Amino acid sequence: MSILKVDTLQPATASGVNIAGHVIQVHYNTPASGQNMTDISGQSSVTINNTTVRGTTSVSFSRQDANSFFLVQVGATVARASTAGEMRMGYRLNSGSDQVAYIADNESWQRVDPLFKDTTTGNVGDTVTFESVIANTAATGNYARHVMMCVWEVAQ
Repeated sequence: MSILKVDTLQPATASGVNIAGHVIQVHYNTPASGQNMTDISGQSSVTINNTTVRGTTSVSFSRQDANSFFLVQVGATVARASTAGEMRMGYRLNSGSDQVAYIADNESWQRVDPLFKDTTTGNVGDTVTFESVIANTAATGNYARHVMMCVWEVAQ
């Protein structure tokens, strides 16, 4: 067995070096106003009442690796007026199907930040757009504020 040691690793012209398990790129977003992470004094809530709200925040970028996967974190501070129904949060990719998780079952404000792994493949240079999804399955008046989304593209 041999050991190869180098001082600098450079990719071939017009290509990149993607090492399995390492982050290729990271993108973060929060709404410009209203429900964003920094506007504490002027904060308003998104009302989710027996419906699904998409696109409160979104992240869009060009894919760098055809075989990568994405870690998608969507977060919000949420409150429920009642525990009837289910409050769910997640994302959708390129206007596809909602990917959601059950997130809350109490009647007080709490921070939730579910994390998902998306293994959708594609081509280098494809534009990928992730949109937040917040839903409730009953007419109970649920609220979300301080909404954020962070997406990591990870080599595999």
